[in-house]
Amino acid sequence: MVDPSLFKSGMRRLAAGVSLITTLHEGQRHGLIATSVCSVSTEPPSLLVCVNRSARSHAMIHAAGFFCVNLLASSDDATARRFSDPHARDLRFEGRDWTTLLTGAPALVGALASFDCEIASAHRSGSHTIFVGNVVATELRHDDISPLIYVDGRYATSAPRQ
Repeated sequence: MVDPSLFKSGMRRLAAGVSLITTLHEGQRHGLIATSVCSVSTEPPSLLVCVNRSARSHAMIHAAGFFCVNLLASSDDATARRFSDPHARDLRFEGRDWTTLLTGAPALVGALASFDCEIASAHRSGSHTIFVGNVVATELRHDDISPLIYVDGRYATSAPRQ
């Protein structure tokens, strides 16, 4: 069996884009930061997010049946830190502009892209649930693509080569 701390150390070397996953349940907005997001299919357009079942937002996403994946820009590190801080739970949606697309899940104005999804399936795997969402609306807000990246336990930025 692989030592979990060794596995975590190895995975910290895999750079990943930072996404803010949001939902709306019983009139309350919920959200969490995730790096485990990827496309599944273009026919139909779908993607997956992996959410730890111990996260408070997990139950809200499951109950709501929808979520929005907001791809964070390099300038969004303060937002990522706020959504990662359990002590700032009541302040998470403060100081930023929000809209909705189709499902009612909060979409971050200024995100590189927002993908509004309805849950097509949910699969338990270890400590997480893999939510597969059919994309029902997409909004692109930036022509200048400079994503927020997470690697080695820190936020970083990267711009495409010219």
